[in-house]
Amino acid sequence: MKLYFYFFLSLLFLVGCKTVQPIATIDDPKNQKSDVIIDLVNINNDQVAVNFLPGKLTTESPVFYLPRIIPGTYSSDNYGQFISNIKAFKKNGDSIPIKKLDKNSWKVTNATQLHKITYLVNDTYDIEKDHDVFSPAGTNILKDTNFILNLHGFIGYFKETKNKPYVLSVLHPSKLEAATSHNTISNIHPKLAKSTNEKVDSFYYNRYAEVTDDPIIYGDLDSETFKINDIEVLLSVYSPNQIHTAKALLPSMKKMMSAQKKFMGDINSTKKYSILVYLSTLASNDAMGFGALEHNNSTVVVLPERMPLQALETTMIDVVSHEFFHIIAPLTVHSEEIHNFDYYEPKMSEHLWMYEGTTEYFAQLFQVKEKLIGNSEFFARIVDKIRNSNQYDDRMSFTKMSKNILKNPYKKNYANVYEKGALISLCLDIIIREKSNGEKGILDLMKSLSSKYGAKKPFLDSELIDVVIAFTYPEVGHFLKTHVIGTEPINYADYFKRVGLQYGTNTINTEFFMHNDISYLSPNQDKNEVYFNTSGEYNSFLKSLDIQPKDVLLAINGQKFDLNNAAYIFELSKQWKTGDLVELSIRRNGEQFNTKTTITEKPTSLKKSLIEIPKEKLTPLQLTTKKTWLN
Repeated sequence: MKLYFYFFLSLLFLVGCKTVQPIATIDDPKNQKSDVIIDLVNINNDQVAVNFLPGKLTTESPVFYLPRIIPGTYSSDNYGQFISNIKAFKKNGDSIPIKKLDKNSWKVTNATQLHKITYLVNDTYDIEKDHDVFSPAGTNILKDTNFILNLHGFIGYFKETKNKPYVLSVLHPSKLEAATSHNTISNIHPKLAKSTNEKVDSFYYNRYAEVTDDPIIYGDLDSETFKINDIEVLLSVYSPNQIHTAKALLPSMKKMMSAQKKFMGDINSTKKYSILVYLSTLASNDAMGFGALEHNNSTVVVLPERMPLQALETTMIDVVSHEFFHIIAPLTVHSEEIHNFDYYEPKMSEHLWMYEGTTEYFAQLFQVKEKLIGNSEFFARIVDKIRNSNQYDDRMSFTKMSKNILKNPYKKNYANVYEKGALISLCLDIIIREKSNGEKGILDLMKSLSSKYGAKKPFLDSELIDVVIAFTYPEVGHFLKTHVIGTEPINYADYFKRVGLQYGTNTINTEFFMHNDISYLSPNQDKNEVYFNTSGEYNSFLKSLDIQPKDVLLAINGQKFDLNNAAYIFELSKQWKTGDLVELSIRRNGEQFNTKTTITEKPTSLKKSLIEIPKEKLTPLQLTTKKTWLN
């Protein structure tokens, strides 16, 4: 999952399977499969009716679950909270007792006689202020218009059914097109549709993990398909006001994915991949969590519809490339905790530095290696990641954080997996390049791990570091044990020097609250607040106000600010001129105070940067390491 914070158009936004072959019939003489029917036609009170027929159960009092957490989100989202009016029935229609145990589980009595469970599902997009479900992992119900079927929000399981086949039938208006990477099968409920205005799509899944891994979007979709070598890619866009089309996004997506495939080489075995794009109107009952969520052969992307095409393309390249690289980790290389994922009481892996950090590093590295961006842009992105990582606890063990990511104080450091996590992989890449005289890098390590394990063979969490060392060098092990397992901060300048770069500081002209679209303010969505992510040490305006990292901005010249109007801060600052008095209300460590300054000139900032050392001053090893790292 990629989560983004960015400012755009004077608004503050939060951006943070294998293909099943078609089968004509389903042979299930022992009644082992689960049959699920989702009704997208008869919508009442903005809720979807679901029928769950689990097949023959042998346990007398089993528990029916909806996921508390799903892979890739690293947060407890409690999808059972969106379920209501749940009932259980025998085949003759008589009811069976079913009792709610907690948000996500219900106990069924006399389950050996159970024929079906019925319930209603409410969507997450309508009420995002009331829960923490990230939009790309959420659900949408707009009658006759659009449905986001992240199936973990609609379909549950018994422990008995979790590793047995599922057959899903979706009744939907015939005018709505479906987009998914999963192949349809022959309709097993031919009488489900009552008129020519209705249609039934049926899908077969080998186990529940496949159900949760294949999202489906229904709507008036604009779709394009293209080929990247032997991969068939579907780009499907839902733009409610028809502002954006798949055709307009196609050139940039095709160029980007072609470069990714070239970068990855033969590491990817996916034959079909879908980019499912939902564009939000930004209405109060629409999606507001912008970014994407990965799946084995698809990604769900949620972004604002009002973004200009160029900005949408740029964001899509960052978002989709990150999710596509998840094919390597954790979708191919992963631990037992992920392979046998427990949706109710999950055990988390220690290795987010690889799952998210290496993925994010690849999403940046391939762009410079395949000439989508230049060296200077790549260097600037690295420096921004160092700056962003300074917001988090730099002495927190990454493996310990990962293992405990669902609870504090580790949970609040999660976003650092995209910052320091990527920087960890950068340093590992440089070490491997240097030790191999440029012949290998971290991508070669991931290919070796893919060959050793693969999608069906998980590794043991406790053994991964030793395996990585065996495939690389002792220096890699020392780095991991010191800076990833251990708590010692990384001296990035040392690693940059190995590739002929000097990590230095320059003075640049800037704005009051941002520079080059990088804001000095970050959102705290949980508290509906904005806070400073930098110190006054780096910005002359903020320095005059004695601003410190994590200071919460409450008001400017008496005008209160929160997430609802924070974007106006930037418009307001554009009106300031020399001689104006600016007073900020700040909360620091629970205490509120005011600080003020008189504007004397346009602000400047100290900007960390990577400066290329002249070639004549580099050793042959530095030249080789740098060349093979970037080219």
